Amino acid sequence: MLSYEGIFFEGETVDFIHSLEKNQLPIINDEIHCTFKYHPSENEIFDNLVGKEIQVLLIGYGYDGKNSGFELQLPSEIMQYYINYDEENPQKLKVPHITASLAEGAKASKTKNLHFEPLPKPVAITGKFAYWIKTTECEYVSYDPYNNTRQSRKIK
Repeated sequence: MLSYEGIFFEGETVDFIHSLEKNQLPIINDEIHCTFKYHPSENEIFDNLVGKEIQVLLIGYGYDGKNSGFELQLPSEIMQYYINYDEENPQKLKVPHITASLAEGAKASKTKNLHFEPLPKPVAITGKFAYWIKTTECEYVSYDPYNNTRQSRKIK
């Protein structure tokens, strides 16, 4: 099942993001991503973007003792795909963000509530649009179109 979709960051980019944290918390998030939609419906699945590299800007940093994360500025041509509406206010989009680290018992979903202080200057990073797939056996990032992933899973 497609759990969520968004931009995922890997390797040296993840290390670089953590190096920018002013207040790193004990639980290091190694699945750094910016969620575009949680549990997307059929017409909210963007196979035309999956696997594409997307450059974003880190523009703010927030920390409250439980969550540490960064505010992102998405490219204007990608904003139409960002449909991550706030559950508490369904008319309002969440601030595009990533969770860098957490305190014990904290939830990554609360990073959206941080007060993000502007960074001295924006920092460009690049990730890839992908899907987080969750099955009864495992969870993983998929850079393949969802319809192909589902088809190949049914064949096996």
